[in-house]
Amino acid sequence: MSPLIFWGAIFFTLALVFYSVGIWHDYWHKQLKKWHLIMFGLGVLTDSIGTLLMYLYVGYIIFTAHSISGFIGLGLMIFHFTWAVMVIRNDDIDRQKTFHRFSVMVWLFWMISYISGLYLGIKGLE
Repeated sequence: MSPLIFWGAIFFTLALVFYSVGIWHDYWHKQLKKWHLIMFGLGVLTDSIGTLLMYLYVGYIIFTAHSISGFIGLGLMIFHFTWAVMVIRNDDIDRQKTFHRFSVMVWLFWMISYISGLYLGIKGLE
């Protein structure tokens, strides 16, 4: 296995952990907090690094269902993180209490890409 693939998979899994902790804690407690921003930001950062490593391995951008869902998922994560920053910065209590509704949808979409990548990676080991 290429080191780029190995480390890409590690960074994608770290993104899963960071993003999931932030999303689900916000969802269960129905209150967006500053530390959630850190988790979202770490999720975006590690997903971006994983994406970069996969790009470096392939050498060019390919358009498959997996890559397209991955780019859309990363874009949604960036939008979600930016929106969370604005909600916290504006100290919008009402939005802090309803923010989780959008969060779970972004997480679910991102999971499609993560699971399809996991499947393709395991299939590639055969």
